[in-house]
Amino acid sequence: MPSILFVHENFPAQFGGIAGYLVARGWDVVFATAAEGFPRDRVTRIAASGLRVLGYGRHRDVDKATHRYLRGTERAVLNGQGLARAAITLRQQGFSPDLVVAHSGWGSGSFARVVWPKARFVPYLEWWYNYPPVDMESESTDSVEDRHAATLCRNLPFLLDLQAADAILVPTAFQRDQLPDWLRERATVIHDGVDIDALVRPPPGEPPFTLEGLPDAAPLVTYATRGMEPMRGFPEFMADLARLQAEDGTLHAVVAGEDSVHYGGRLPEGDSWKARALAAHGFDMTRLHFTGRLPAGRYRALLRRSDAHVYLTRPFVLSWSLLDAMAAACPMVVSDTPPVREVVPPDAARFVEFQTPGEIAAGIVALLADRAAARTMGERARAHAVAHYAQSDLYPKREAFFRRVIAGPAGRAQ
Repeated sequence: MPSILFVHENFPAQFGGIAGYLVARGWDVVFATAAEGFPRDRVTRIAASGLRVLGYGRHRDVDKATHRYLRGTERAVLNGQGLARAAITLRQQGFSPDLVVAHSGWGSGSFARVVWPKARFVPYLEWWYNYPPVDMESESTDSVEDRHAATLCRNLPFLLDLQAADAILVPTAFQRDQLPDWLRERATVIHDGVDIDALVRPPPGEPPFTLEGLPDAAPLVTYATRGMEPMRGFPEFMADLARLQAEDGTLHAVVAGEDSVHYGGRLPEGDSWKARALAAHGFDMTRLHFTGRLPAGRYRALLRRSDAHVYLTRPFVLSWSLLDAMAAACPMVVSDTPPVREVVPPDAARFVEFQTPGEIAAGIVALLADRAAARTMGERARAHAVAHYAQSDLYPKREAFFRRVIAGPAGRAQ
């Protein structure tokens, strides 16, 4: 069977599921990561799945004297150097992958073919930076020319990967379409997929979602992404939630995620978008519940309990949480933005212009006012997820793609 090395700064991230699938299929699989908990330059075997994990890390941080346009590139080179050093140890132990698949932009996989020149190489490319940006304009006071030049340099780590690439893997057509023409034609779109059954069929013994202070029969609005940030419409959601609380004394809301920013500019130390929202609006905190990041079972149970799930995003990388909510048949209020339109049918959710005050609230009110229609939309969303985003269908497609890359001529798109 073929051998494959997955490379990602985090674990399990986008590659954990497909890596486990390939192990079960008989592939020789190693997952290289800089995530905490895995010792550097050593292989750890995960007993439950049989997956082998190689730890690596950069030996220093970016020099403070580095030009600010190039700090991301220097960090990427250091990550690539860290992986290469660990890979040499792995090579000495006899591992020689037929294929390396690396999350692009971190730089971690950029030198994999230096260690294994005969290996095929596929960067998993999530985002290409264009100017002007399609996601959100920078709040920087720098000149237009300065921001444009900085944007061009943000793509340098991707270019380092692409010069060695045999093919490019992207999860959605929207993300593919951000690429320039000369790269777009080399990109293959295959989504990561979601565990369709787990979202609607809890394993034996997994309890329904409960929370202290949340009545069983209360109408429940949910919001669940990794962070609380403008990229995912958090300030607008909170503003409209305050309106809803004032109008409906029975409504509860659960916000699941971290008080952090993963995409876009950071606020000053000690400040956060959560703190700003709580200061700006008079919430009834007995009906607003912040759970932090939930374990997988409770997160799934929360989606099953939701009466109106809100997913918002600027035109950017799509969150897995949207596909999870679809698979759970959640009645949804979603942003009317291109990445969402790609995956959600028009009759499967309430689409809103989320930056228009009151739009999110109106969408939630509509779902709660007609529960039967809301459930029907949720079922349509689930049916679409089953048909197009089930891991059970997409993992074999990815395996077939990997086999084509391995068998094909080096340096050419598959």
